[in-house]
Amino acid sequence: MAGNMIEFQIDEATMTAVQAKLKSMKAKTPNAMRNAINQTATATNRKIKKGRSEGYTIKAGEFNKQVTVQRANRAHMDATIKAKGRTRTIKEFKTKMSSHGAKTDITKSGLKLLVNEAGATAFMATGGKVVGRYVQRETRERYPLKVLHANSVPIMMRKIYEGERGKQGNLEPYIQKLLYKNLSKQIDKILGGK
Repeated sequence: MAGNMIEFQIDEATMTAVQAKLKSMKAKTPNAMRNAINQTATATNRKIKKGRSEGYTIKAGEFNKQVTVQRANRAHMDATIKAKGRTRTIKEFKTKMSSHGAKTDITKSGLKLLVNEAGATAFMATGGKVVGRYVQRETRERYPLKVLHANSVPIMMRKIYEGERGKQGNLEPYIQKLLYKNLSKQIDKILGGK
């Protein structure tokens, strides 16, 4: 995973091996490889979305609209899953107001009271530039107020991919194994005449 995207591609050695297996049907090699890459990208995207539901309390729609899949085609034999977006305010996660301050659950580990070093609890602002957001005083003084943020979608996706969140483990070996399994299926499909 580079930055905020996951890439799927097949190296030259694998491409040569596929062409050798298909022998007289070399013209079908690009289609087989494209299909295998796209099937792997789709399955990985599903795994990432499942990791979101198991690891974070952000709403599915908010997460999914920040993640896009660029599919492989005959000219470009690679697929990419990209994530974009800014850091999210804690209002977009599971948050509850109580008489003792705001409690939030970002990573499905239970609601936790938000208290800083100065002993200030979080609360929902009712006026000014931060109206409707959860804020916290930085000191014992009334101002300044700090708007509370959590991770951005690219960081969440990276943590799911690396196995830190989502209860699925590191996805890289899974992706490699699935890519070669899908490629093998495509070759068998062509050779079997299905």
